[in-house]
Amino acid sequence: MSCRLLVTGANGFIGSALTEHALALGWDVTAAVRRGSDCRYLADKRLHFVHLPYESPQELSKVLRQQGRFEYVAHIAGTTKALHRKDYFRVNADYTRHLAQALSDEAVRPSCFLFLSSIAALGPAQEAERVHPDQLPRPVTTYGASKLAAEIHLEAYKESLPWIVIQPTAVFGPRDRDLFQFIRMVHYGLELYIGLRPQPASFIYVKDLVELMLTALERGPKGQKLIATDGRDYTTDDLGAAVRTALSRRTLRVRLPVSVVRLIAALNEQYGRLNNKMPALNREKLRELIDVNWHCDASRTFQQLNFYPAYDLYRGMEETIQWYRHHEWL
Repeated sequence: MSCRLLVTGANGFIGSALTEHALALGWDVTAAVRRGSDCRYLADKRLHFVHLPYESPQELSKVLRQQGRFEYVAHIAGTTKALHRKDYFRVNADYTRHLAQALSDEAVRPSCFLFLSSIAALGPAQEAERVHPDQLPRPVTTYGASKLAAEIHLEAYKESLPWIVIQPTAVFGPRDRDLFQFIRMVHYGLELYIGLRPQPASFIYVKDLVELMLTALERGPKGQKLIATDGRDYTTDDLGAAVRTALSRRTLRVRLPVSVVRLIAALNEQYGRLNNKMPALNREKLRELIDVNWHCDASRTFQQLNFYPAYDLYRGMEETIQWYRHHEWL
């Protein structure tokens, strides 16, 4: 009998990739999506669908009981951009707590509940050369703080719910729209960087991330938090080189002073508030992009899961660009 898997946020970039991969492995997958969501990447007829009322723990428990027990639950639903601090904490922290509370019921308790957090919950490297899973969390954005709050909520369910937290660094791949903005600029011959020197960075290709997540669900250590990267150190210049190489483009490379980027981010925010949508580049996001070190120590992840990513930034970017071209994004 195939494993029953519930995926929240299944219509998103990472959620749809996880859903697709699990189906390919023969898993019985239920996609939890909001009503009215764009489900263009969830067309597989084997998929089941459910709407989860995260706002009400009581209604959430009722729906989950009606669905029956899932062997595994991957909680990916959340928000990376919000206009107000309270919205980050409501969606990323409170909803996670409500779901964990509902799944603690013995009748529906899964064998493993995976929460997809973010490296932003830990914050950048401090005294050490790399972000380490045991470092004191110091998120530099409200998004990171809300993910950390969700992780803290999960600690309260350590005895009643077998959980594992995955903290990915920057994720890229087909269907991603955030990094695509940079890729599109390079496609048109312009390579813009924030600040006057390269920033330490780390990445993981979405195919590797979802493989890691399924591995963690099946045999990951419960009650642990694991960093997800491809295990390599990069800089922002490496990102540009990977995109440039995959596109076979010659570009004009420009390094913008931080003061100029802050002004652009402020204008972006004002435009976003008029449209009731926070843009990808905003003043708070800059705290994750300026004078910070995102090199990561993922050795614990690789050892405990006996897993190592198959893609580096360059190989993953080649596949990503192929997908964008095939689907006429470029």
